[in-house]
Amino acid sequence: MNRYLMVGLAALLIFTVSGFAVADVITIDGDDSDWIDPDSSHDDPNGDVFAPGPPITYLPAYDIDWTYFEWDELNGITNFMATTIDPISNAYGADYVEVIINADDNQSTGSTNYHDAVGADYYMTWDLDGTAGTAYQFGGSNSPLWYYWVGDQATGSWQLDMALSASDLVIAWGDIGTDYSVIEVAINPDLFGSPDAFTWGMYLDNGTTASDDASPDSYNQRGYTPEPTTMALFPIGLAALAAWRRRRQD
Repeated sequence: MNRYLMVGLAALLIFTVSGFAVADVITIDGDDSDWIDPDSSHDDPNGDVFAPGPPITYLPAYDIDWTYFEWDELNGITNFMATTIDPISNAYGADYVEVIINADDNQSTGSTNYHDAVGADYYMTWDLDGTAGTAYQFGGSNSPLWYYWVGDQATGSWQLDMALSASDLVIAWGDIGTDYSVIEVAINPDLFGSPDAFTWGMYLDNGTTASDDASPDSYNQRGYTPEPTTMALFPIGLAALAAWRRRRQD
């Protein structure tokens, strides 16, 4: 192996290892401390804005403040998070959260209008009546009720998808002191086709009054599921270096 190829392999390994070092590995636990450098974030433009007086009852805990996306390169998982204006504290019944995905980034396919998300292809809905700080997997015996729906792009109707593994969907919520709440969701990108890029949003419903929130309103939060090229090249580079060293020793 010539020295130029050797230098190239070394550079590839350095790039790959450095990429591993800076990538966020997200633990779904209702705590946002590991969201150090999210791939994208969006400030809800209507956060904390409601018309005064009846019939609206202002529940700032159910008003989304920010949404975040993080691609976990090491595990190949898409991670979604929202923070709320005030802590949820699980004070209301029948409350739920939804992550809505436009997988093909096309508003002319999928749902015509689902919580104002034109072109939505998939959505996950989950009952928030679980315990704070507890990660729930799909179909677990102690998991609050949830569903994963797939949009029929020809008819705009929805079909329930139950052919999922437990690790395909993981969710948790938690209060961050008296400041705000965190809702975290991890979804296997294979469930929505692992597109190179997609748009998504989150809907939060308190189940009792009209002050529910969708964020962002245009569902233009960005996400992606890139091919794990560097991870595939990493073992190849290691093998090539090992072969070169053996050749030098012979």
